[in-house]
Amino acid sequence: MEKSKKIKEQFDALYAEWEKVIQDPKIQVSSRPQDYIDNEPYREIVKLGKDALPFIFKKIEQGVFFMNQAALAITKYNIDEIIKEEKKKPLDKRIDFFVVKKVEEMPKFLSEQQKSKLILKYLR
Repeated sequence: MEKSKKIKEQFDALYAEWEKVIQDPKIQVSSRPQDYIDNEPYREIVKLGKDALPFIFKKIEQGVFFMNQAALAITKYNIDEIIKEEKKKPLDKRIDFFVVKKVEEMPKFLSEQQKSKLILKYLR
């Protein structure tokens, strides 16, 4: 079996396990992203390493922002550094939510969806 297919199968199995874990009512009522990623299946997804990134990016594209941290952990990037790099770009090269003319108009807090956009732009 080719490596990519094997990783995909492992990822799919671990992702399905993770989905079951996060159905726990205690997790479902939480607004803390950490509660969704502090579990064994998620850690095992991260352990799959760079070969799992295409599958992680696909989930992020589908709106599963809980996979943001997995992409960052595997690539060893820090979201704050990505944000800093994006802010240095000329206005016409920035991601849409950073296209502002005045520093005080810059968002002070990014949603997980906005972080997903940055992660896909920089890490994919």
